Amino acid sequence: MSARKVLEPIAWLLQVSTGLLMIFLVTFHFLITHTHEEALKFEEVVKRFEVYKAFYILLLLAVVFHAFNGLRAILLDTNFGVYRKRLVNSFVTIVAILALLSGLYIIYII
Repeated sequence: MSARKVLEPIAWLLQVSTGLLMIFLVTFHFLITHTHEEALKFEEVVKRFEVYKAFYILLLLAVVFHAFNGLRAILLDTNFGVYRKRLVNSFVTIVAILALLSGLYIIYII
């Protein structure tokens, strides 16, 4: 069995898993940021961000993987993607890594 045939079910399983994880993470984010008026003041946001930095990194990882793996799956379902799998996989991976790095940069400069 080729690696591609093994990786596609794993990619699908991770897609479902990150989707479920994001439901919990976004709900938690909503609860800690939008439940009281003081939560959106700059000083509160900065203080909370320091406490929840690992949480936001996990959310960033889940969102980036889920979004770009979904985009990859959509592109591979098109005529273009069927004949250019390697190009689609490479392009989506590079853009996903750039998005992840820019997100991590923003998290660490704050």
